[in-house]
Amino acid sequence: MAAVCNVQIDRPTMYQVVKEMIDRMGYEVKLVRVTKRVHEAYFAQLYLSKVDEKDCVSLDLRPSDAINIAVRCKVPIQVNKYLAYSDGMRVIESGKLSAEPPVADDYLFMELDRPSGQPCFETEEFSLVQNMMTAAVEERYREAAQWKDKLNQLRAKRKFT
Repeated sequence: MAAVCNVQIDRPTMYQVVKEMIDRMGYEVKLVRVTKRVHEAYFAQLYLSKVDEKDCVSLDLRPSDAINIAVRCKVPIQVNKYLAYSDGMRVIESGKLSAEPPVADDYLFMELDRPSGQPCFETEEFSLVQNMMTAAVEERYREAAQWKDKLNQLRAKRKFT
């Protein structure tokens, strides 16, 4: 939480030291992926690349460590969609439902990851349902109907592919 809230700590944490080491070695953190669960243990990958290069190196880490590093480096944290569906839970904060997309600096957003790295149909569908429900709750019925039409189009397109 200190990293998320930009609270300065007198003594460096291990995560600050790791970030500093990565920077000094000429690497940058690209992203973190929580990839699987075996029994009760979760696994994550930390992806690094040399600055201005595309080739990535991945390291196996505990998700808690990988997430701590990702937060300090301000990079995306992705979760395998199967884990999100089987182990995840939906958190709703009252008064924070919005049809607006999250701002780039906002830490609270969801993106489902496909193991292949391809765009995820379920993410797009979830977004349309969320927008439709938000519009309906706020009594913007015409807009809710438009979201419903887009959702039906997406589902029909999926049946043909």
